[in-house]
Amino acid sequence: MLVPLQLSLTEETLRQAGQRLVMCDWLTLTHRYEEPVPAWEAGRTVKIDRDGVIEWEQRSWDQVRCPSSDTSIRVRCDGRILQATGNIGRFQEADNRCGIGVLACVDRYAEVLGALGFSLDGFGTRSRVGTIAESGTRVTRVDLAGNFYCSDYAGLCHAMSVRRIGQKLPSAGRFGPTWGYESKRSNWWKAKLYDKDAELARRRRSDGGVTTARFEVQLGQEFLKRHGLDTVMSWKEEAMGEVVYGWFRDQVLKEQAAVEDWSQIPPRLRTYAVLWRDGVDCRTVLSRSQFYKTASKLREFGIDIATACNVVALVRQSREVVVQQVNARRAA
Repeated sequence: MLVPLQLSLTEETLRQAGQRLVMCDWLTLTHRYEEPVPAWEAGRTVKIDRDGVIEWEQRSWDQVRCPSSDTSIRVRCDGRILQATGNIGRFQEADNRCGIGVLACVDRYAEVLGALGFSLDGFGTRSRVGTIAESGTRVTRVDLAGNFYCSDYAGLCHAMSVRRIGQKLPSAGRFGPTWGYESKRSNWWKAKLYDKDAELARRRRSDGGVTTARFEVQLGQEFLKRHGLDTVMSWKEEAMGEVVYGWFRDQVLKEQAAVEDWSQIPPRLRTYAVLWRDGVDCRTVLSRSQFYKTASKLREFGIDIATACNVVALVRQSREVVVQQVNARRAA
C-alpha cells in the first residue's frame, strides 16, 4: 500500500524546507480560456475514411526553440485551450544543472508565451471550478529534481537497487535505477537516479566514481489531481516543492548507503566469498584440503566461510558512500 503523502505545511516542515534545494525540471500546463481567442496554426493531423469524409483532426504541436540554448518548448492552441510543455526553466540557459522553482517556471511561461503573441487572459488562475464553464490554468505534469554530491556513484546505484518507493522496486536505467517507468499508470508518478555529470558530458555510461548524482521525480496528472497539486496556487508556497520531493527522496536516500568493498581480495578467493555470501556451503564445491586452505586465507580479510554468512563479517568489508544534497537552484 502506498503511504499517504502528507502535504501540511507546518512551521517545522517550512523550516526544514527553507534551504530551497529542489528545482523544477519540467512543467506542463493546460489553460482553458473563458472566451475564444485566435487559434495558433502549426499544422494538423487528419484522418479521412475511404469515402473522403474527415473522421477526426488534431492540431499539431509547435516546437519553439530557444536560439541561445539547446532546448525548446512545445505549444498548441485551438482557440479554447492553450497547452504548453517543456523544461521552461532551462530556456535561455546553457544547461539544466541548476534551475528555478515551480512558480518561477509559471512566470517564465507567461513571459515566453506573451512574447509569442498568445493571449494570457486568466493565465495562472482558476475560475468556476467544478462546473462545465470552468476556465483557467491546470498543472498536468511537474518534474522535481535535486542534486547530490556522491563519492562513489557505482556503489550508490548498488545500494539503491533494493530501495523501494511505496511498493515499487527499481529497474535498471541508462545511468542508474528507475522507479515506476514500467508501470501502466503513466500519469501517476515516476522517479529515477542518474549521473548528471555523465549526461551533461554526453557520455554513454557513467564512470561510477565521484560525480553529481540527480534524483528526479516526475508527477503526472493523476497524482497531481489526487493530491490537490494541479493548480498554480497550490505551489504558491515555495516550500511545497521541497515537501513533495522530500517524501520521495527520503524513501531511498534517508538511510546511509554502503557497498561491499572486496577489491583487496584476490579474484579466485573472491569467488568463494561471493558463494558464501549467497548462502552456498563451500564444502560442496571444494575438496576438504582446498576448503581449509581457502578458509584460512579468507580469514585474513575478515571472512569465515566455515560458518554461515553473518552481518558482522560483511560490515567489516563494506565502505560508506558519501551522499550529500547540494543546491539545485540557479542564482537569481
